[in-house]
Amino acid sequence: MTRLAWTLVCILTAASVGLSQVRVWGELGWQGQAVAGEVNPLTITVENGTGSALSATLRAEQRVGSGWRGQANQRLRVPILLAPGGRARFVFPWPVEAGSDPVALIVEAGGKEIVGATLPVRLAAGKLVAVVGTPIALPTSGPAVFLAPDDLPEEPLFLGPFSHVQVAGAALISAKARDALAAWIAFGGGSVEGVPAPVAIPRLRDDDLRDAVRLHRPRRPPALLLVGGTVLYLIAMGYGLPPLSRGRKPWLVGSLVLAASAFAWFYPQLYGIPDAITSVQYGISATNVARFCLDTLAIAVHKDGRWEGSGLWVERVLVGGERIGRDVEWSWGSDGVRTTVTIQPGKTVFLWRFGPAWAGGTTVSTVGADGVVPRVGAGFAPLLAAVGPLLQEGDRLFLDREEERLGPLVWYRYRLRWARHG
Repeated sequence: MTRLAWTLVCILTAASVGLSQVRVWGELGWQGQAVAGEVNPLTITVENGTGSALSATLRAEQRVGSGWRGQANQRLRVPILLAPGGRARFVFPWPVEAGSDPVALIVEAGGKEIVGATLPVRLAAGKLVAVVGTPIALPTSGPAVFLAPDDLPEEPLFLGPFSHVQVAGAALISAKARDALAAWIAFGGGSVEGVPAPVAIPRLRDDDLRDAVRLHRPRRPPALLLVGGTVLYLIAMGYGLPPLSRGRKPWLVGSLVLAASAFAWFYPQLYGIPDAITSVQYGISATNVARFCLDTLAIAVHKDGRWEGSGLWVERVLVGGERIGRDVEWSWGSDGVRTTVTIQPGKTVFLWRFGPAWAGGTTVSTVGADGVVPRVGAGFAPLLAAVGPLLQEGDRLFLDREEERLGPLVWYRYRLRWARHG
């Protein structure tokens, strides 16, 4: 009897200890398989096993890249609030690169770490093939991941690890998942079988984006004008100070002050205040994609190396590209997610995302014979280079351009929506 009572006490104690803990665990990739060079789903689960509400911050951190081409850091911060005994599951887009460190998960409250975990990075041999439902024949083009219809994501970013999605005829997928598939295919993703597919538009070329950044770099003010104006001002002051000291020619003081003020005001208006960061954003939409457009952002840093913008942006890294001095952080708050990138001066970074579909346009151009597009601004060149090979006579292009200055940041936006004729 004593032994039975002691065993019961041990079981109850162990159960009490288990229920009084906060736990965190997760998985990187699809069913534990991550694809290098793509945005993979990072799934994190937090469980509040305590008897009180949990108000904390969830952090995920990873050092990415490799020693031979440089390393950077990417991290996210998410506020969480869980009831006693509650559990929350989060899925985040997470770019994966070969040679990166494991992902560190941390739950902290009041500046102190409560619990942590480490997620290994298990890289697949190549891109995956998603099989949705019960297939008639198994794919042979790559490692297969079997998904239920409800597992298909509603965010196109999560489809990046796939080269092909095979949907069985009897599988019923949601309208939002179909929209995500359509956007993924239309804007340079992979291929799909079993559902209608839109025409694929090639992604913007990196060389075109670099040319776009050079086109929008701040103008260098003419040093000769600045130096000449300063010299003339000093000479005028030298000739004007003796009579001014004797109280004569008061109008000379007003003339000198007026000339200096006019020069100080007109100079930055004519030649611009030097920009610290230039951002050029390109958005491309198509009428056969209902919910999404593809946004590509080129950031050139001239002075200060910190860029911040709303929404979730991920970095486009070329194979073998340099990663030194490019740290990315995603933070969730009351106004949504924000992306912060710390960049060394002189570097250029490419970011991208799937944004909401855009249906406006201040300019409408109709494609002429042989796919000739009427003359538009030079800033639209990367967009026209992407859709140019697909254009047919009678297609319409809806174009829009915006420019915004936020302190030392200048932000140019070019948007194009392609409507197929008929």
